[in-house]
Formats: sequence, structure tokens, C-alpha cells
Amino acid sequence: MFYKKLIILLAAVAVSAPAFADRGRRHHGHHYGHHQHVRHYPVVHHYYYPPPPPAVVVYHAPPPPPPPAFVYYDSRPHNGAAIFAGAVLGAAIVHHITRH
Repeated sequence: MFYKKLIILLAAVAVSAPAFADRGRRHHGHHYGHHQHVRHYPVVHHYYYPPPPPAVVVYHAPPPPPPPAFVYYDSRPHNGAAIFAGAVLGAAIVHHITRH
């Protein structure tokens, strides 16, 4: 069991070694006799963009209002008894359909 854990540990170190490798970019206190001083200056690019054309705004007149709704009244007298009889007849039909 100890050898299995040791082999896994060595394999993990071997796989992760490139991640910890110093690729020569940083010398961490080692002076090799040649110092290169690089000065970085910001580069400013001045791009000219022509102004956009003015926006064309078109105003439309609001639509005309709809015509008024005409309400027609029936001038004949209504018979309340006929309306009641129709309601009773309709209820009887629905009762017959749902119960039989």
C-alpha cells in the first residue's frame, strides 16, 4: 500500500513539474551579468470616426378617433312574462339533458 501511494505521488509530481518550471523569464535574484532594461511606453492610437448623420425624426399624426357606436333601442314594449317563460323552458331543457 505504501508503494502504491509513493508511485501516485511521484506520478503527480512528474505531471505537475512543467507547471512549476521557470522558463527563463524570471531570474529570481540570479544575476547573469547582463541586464536588459525594457521601458514600456503606452501607445495611444488616435482613430478618427466621422460623426454620425443626424437622426431623422418623423412625426405621424395620431389616427382619427373611431366613429361613435350607435345604440339602437327597440321601441316595442317587452313582455316580462314571455322572458320568464323562456327562462323556465330553458331550465327545464337543461334539467332534462343533465338528469336523463
